Amino acid sequence: MKKFLKQLTLLGLAGAMLFGTVGCSQQPKEVTGEESAQGQTEQVEKAFPVTITDSTGTEITMTQAPERIVSLAPSTTEILGALGVTDKLVGRTRYCDFPTEALAAEEVGGTSDPNIETIVALNPDLVVASTHVSDEVINKLREVNIPVAFLNEQEDFDGTYSAIENIGLLVGRSKEAEAVVSEMKATVESVVERINNLDEDEVKPRVYYAVWAGDSDSTAGGDTFIGQMIELAGGDNIAKDVEGWSISKEKIVEGDPDMIIIPAGKGLKETLMTTDFYKDLRAVQEGHIYEIDDNMISRQGPRLAQAFEALAQIIHPETK
Repeated sequence: MKKFLKQLTLLGLAGAMLFGTVGCSQQPKEVTGEESAQGQTEQVEKAFPVTITDSTGTEITMTQAPERIVSLAPSTTEILGALGVTDKLVGRTRYCDFPTEALAAEEVGGTSDPNIETIVALNPDLVVASTHVSDEVINKLREVNIPVAFLNEQEDFDGTYSAIENIGLLVGRSKEAEAVVSEMKATVESVVERINNLDEDEVKPRVYYAVWAGDSDSTAGGDTFIGQMIELAGGDNIAKDVEGWSISKEKIVEGDPDMIIIPAGKGLKETLMTTDFYKDLRAVQEGHIYEIDDNMISRQGPRLAQAFEALAQIIHPETK
């Protein structure tokens, strides 16, 4: 092997010397923008046909890169943006607001109640969906031969990574998807390392993530991706034994949280501070209510790693 590497090095040096000799008489060819675009197109074309299996167990095959895409979830819209294909987006839900360029696409309704006729009229080559889209909507679109990739791979980072990689395959942007996932993993690993370097004897703060408060209470149970993020970020989720997103007031009192984390922009802080029951919680009385970007933490897309870092810095400010 060493001999081979030495030969390779000598060949490289020889090539460099030869290039230096002819370099005075021949200038390197300048690559025009048109030629660069052509090269990129050829690279994308080589990626097809491609087939993935979505969360419904259905195989989705694309024979060429889609030119007209409809996104039925804010998370998939963000993924498309991170992959650099927002310009291919012709339809999106009313909740798809990031990146801002996506707002140029036509609104097709909500995530759970999109307008089928509007979507069909947009003549999409591909529809990408997640979470709240019903089987009825998916089936109706498939009945008129519109490819629908339903990627409801929830509850952990791996599911987010998988959704990004699958969408990357479908739109001919696998390399971009790999880069996005790689950057996310690097951020997560960095945060986890900082958490692991904390004093082992330090008691984990008890965390209550309040999605909603009032007549009913909503939180991030232990089987949800936000619940898992709290534990990974060095917190003790008081709802770790809860399934799903509902919690009782008795469970909140029993958990006696050291801090309450809430999605920003919903007026929850005022509710907690002024409403009976909540205002008597120790965390509220001690002023330990913290806000986090709702869109960033609730959408399983490229910004989820940033949300995890923000969450860890709330729970353990010393990791900043």
